[in-house]
Amino acid sequence: MAWASEFYRHVGKSVITMQREVYGFVANRLQEAIWREALHMVAEGEATVEQVDLAITDGPGLRWPIFGPVMTIHLAGGQGGMAQYLDSFAATLQAPYTRMAAPELSAELRAILVRGAEDEAAGRSIDDLVEERDKRIIAVRRAVGR
Repeated sequence: MAWASEFYRHVGKSVITMQREVYGFVANRLQEAIWREALHMVAEGEATVEQVDLAITDGPGLRWPIFGPVMTIHLAGGQGGMAQYLDSFAATLQAPYTRMAAPELSAELRAILVRGAEDEAAGRSIDDLVEERDKRIIAVRRAVGR
């Protein structure tokens, strides 16, 4: 593990060593929570595939390269920070904003997701999209000093 950690640090990546063993990577687990909510929203007709992607890329996706979700909420609390946020909005944690269990991946939902992703790709190949993504990630990391 030490070798892998050093390798990733050497190539400019952040290394997260967990306090205890858990299934999966931290970032993948957090991404999975967003993914499950996105599936529900598309399945229930609350948002399109494009709207889900736009909500993230023009919302938290702009903030998260600078501050992660915890610091984003800390700032949302104003001058009182996280404490003020929790005092003001703790009750909303019980509100039905999310549905963490995965929805049934019906043939209809699968078709909507596949069609929506293909529409967004607009004829670009996976290789082209990966190249575009990687170039933009490098640019964002440079812009935020990482």
